[in-house]
Amino acid sequence: MSTGSEIDEEIANFREVQEKLQRVRNDLQLVMTQLTENEMVNQELAILDSSTNVYKMVGPVLIKNSLDDANETVSKRIEFITVEKKRLENKCKELETRGNAIATKVQQMQNQLQQATVAAVEQIKQQAATSS
Repeated sequence: MSTGSEIDEEIANFREVQEKLQRVRNDLQLVMTQLTENEMVNQELAILDSSTNVYKMVGPVLIKNSLDDANETVSKRIEFITVEKKRLENKCKELETRGNAIATKVQQMQNQLQQATVAAVEQIKQQAATSS
């Protein structure tokens, strides 16, 4: 039978998982924004012809860059962000599964505790009835 402290411990675990899940979702949102921005840059670079001057910002300075180099840099960035997005999505799914398992366990523990309480109350009623 579950005790109140065991239930409290599981609820604390559930809250911890929910906090981690929220952080991962925030990170995933950031990564999705970065991916969208980089895909837009990639589309803009695709419009340009090879004679167009492309500049990249390095600190406070703009440095001339070749179109091929810019395309390669953006493609690699998109590839990296896509891998990070998949990693975060998998982590999110894992945390959701773990959170659901903990929630189910807590619910079962609470039901057991409630049933034990009802049984104890019934036993006390029977003892009171037999002793009177």
